[in-house]
Amino acid sequence: MFDSTSSHPVVDSNDTQDYIQPTFNDGLRIWWAFFWPSTIVSGVLGFLAMAWIQYIYQNSYIPGSALRYLRTAAPYAISYTVAFFVMYYVLRKNFRNFQIGLLSNGGGEGAQPLEPTFRRTLPVWFAYSWRTLVYRLIAGFAASIPLAVILGIFTRLPVVHALVNLAIITAIDGAAGLFVIYNNILEEDFADFRVRLLPRKPPAPAANIVLPVRPLPPQPPVLS
Repeated sequence: MFDSTSSHPVVDSNDTQDYIQPTFNDGLRIWWAFFWPSTIVSGVLGFLAMAWIQYIYQNSYIPGSALRYLRTAAPYAISYTVAFFVMYYVLRKNFRNFQIGLLSNGGGEGAQPLEPTFRRTLPVWFAYSWRTLVYRLIAGFAASIPLAVILGIFTRLPVVHALVNLAIITAIDGAAGLFVIYNNILEEDFADFRVRLLPRKPPAPAANIVLPVRPLPPQPPVLS
């Protein structure tokens, strides 16, 4: 999905590393590669965490007031932790037409590709996390009145109301994440590197395998 072939302008700005000028479709592919794994994994782990907290509440003497704080904080802790590891995966992922590169020296002269380690993933994840949080709050506040009207239509249908509410929250989160990746991650400087799109490296050619020559069996003499 979102991996249709497309041509990219390869820019050469006197750098030692050619790079691709990112397009909206490139941002969409990167966002999708990040969004669906983090959403699914966070949802599953969040469900298991809530079930575990409920089990503790019913089978222990821990006061409900203490578990209430744990129940509130658990989804956020799970979501941001999962997002970090998925971001690490995306920075190392090869897409169909490009790969994400972390270039030294701000991508300038003498820039070299750097290994996307956990330490280098941290500032990218942090920038994504706090910016998406801010944009979600702004979008939610701006759309609060029309969203309340839409949800009010389904007040007497609790299942539909919950599904519509979930769809709205997912749409807002997705739009905020796509905006941040395209506008605040690609072509941006973080610590000692810059995030850029590089042409995907062709696969290494297979080594030439020389099979041993099997000697021919002795032939019978030809009678004249």
